Amino acid sequence: MLEFSDKPYRYFPPERIAPIAWLLTLLNRMIRLPRRRKIKQIEISGADGIREIRSRGVRILFTPNHSTHSDSEIFIEAIRKIGLTTQFMAAYDIFLRSRIGAWAMQRMGSFSVDRDASDPKAMAQARAILSEGRHSLTIFPEGNVYLRNDEVTPFHEGAAMLGLRSAKELSKKDVSVVVIPVSIKVTYLVDIREPVEARLSELVRAVDAEVSQDAGLPERVRATGTAALLRNLRQRGIDIPEAEDLAGLIKASASSVLRQLEKKMDIEPRAKDSLIDRVRAARRKIHSVLIDPERAADHKAAELWANEAMVAFRIVSYRSDYVASHPTLDRFAETVEKLEEDIFARMPRPYGPRCAFVRFGRPIDLEEYLESFRIKARVATRSLTERIEGAVQEGIDALNTANPHLGGSTMIA
Repeated sequence: MLEFSDKPYRYFPPERIAPIAWLLTLLNRMIRLPRRRKIKQIEISGADGIREIRSRGVRILFTPNHSTHSDSEIFIEAIRKIGLTTQFMAAYDIFLRSRIGAWAMQRMGSFSVDRDASDPKAMAQARAILSEGRHSLTIFPEGNVYLRNDEVTPFHEGAAMLGLRSAKELSKKDVSVVVIPVSIKVTYLVDIREPVEARLSELVRAVDAEVSQDAGLPERVRATGTAALLRNLRQRGIDIPEAEDLAGLIKASASSVLRQLEKKMDIEPRAKDSLIDRVRAARRKIHSVLIDPERAADHKAAELWANEAMVAFRIVSYRSDYVASHPTLDRFAETVEKLEEDIFARMPRPYGPRCAFVRFGRPIDLEEYLESFRIKARVATRSLTERIEGAVQEGIDALNTANPHLGGSTMIA
């Protein structure tokens, strides 16, 4: 998981210019996807009827999973193939990475959002897109790239809340809003064990992992992840908790880091909060300090907190048996990629040619939720979020079941 940005927030509005957007879409299809992302083919399912929905003036909010760094480029091409256009809500730190990249994203119709704070400009822009109806709107509810393509991680409620607020406003004009859950699955087309094993060997050396050369690949991945975790805790002076297995170590380590962090920040977690909820709460407070010029005296301390929060976030983003429970080439490759990203803080390149599946789920008419939304907004929002998340996971499961390519094969020994 790449570092968060806590630079002063700057809003990047959409500045879509149709001819430029067309050209950038062409470049994405001809160069970006096949060369940089190594996506050689995109297979679409479930798209029948979407254009008909659009032709009736219904507003569309797409909510894809976000398991790889290629998702936005994949979805741009998928949307082109079904004859629609979309505008993306994207984290503002992505716009800060490159002026050229920011320019291109804006000309495609993307706009920024501060994912760690209230952002009225971004929310107003999103509602305006749905209200005008010229383009669909796309939001990735996971908020981060977790590099676990077979499982969704807990969705933020912001996308559902936005959709419901827009549906409430547009219902006064007899205009409907639907959410279409989208499942994206990326799989390798060829045997990529050799380059992945070479990358794993580099990681083993980097973290001094104790692992036999005769160990199977899942065991080597497990040993590397464990060594990286323990190394991180020792370097930060955090006591290594006792645990019976790796799952227990991950949970206890994250809890230990968070307890210390919450104590420093004077945060009292709620009993119902998950570890990810607690990390997100800490991130929001840290971010609010670092972007506030009037709290300059606290910035040094907050930078240390940000580092600890990132450690906790990385720890909880792993599932101990992700590879061992279903040892496919895809899971093996993405877990090594995730370890490389976390250990070296860099975005790894794909190991070989890949296919992307994009499955459009059944549209969810938000009219179903408006009555409950007017009575208890949070309850309706949470219910809709859970439904969207479940539909996306259902789509991923279906894609995995039907995956004919080598990446989905259970063949890691």
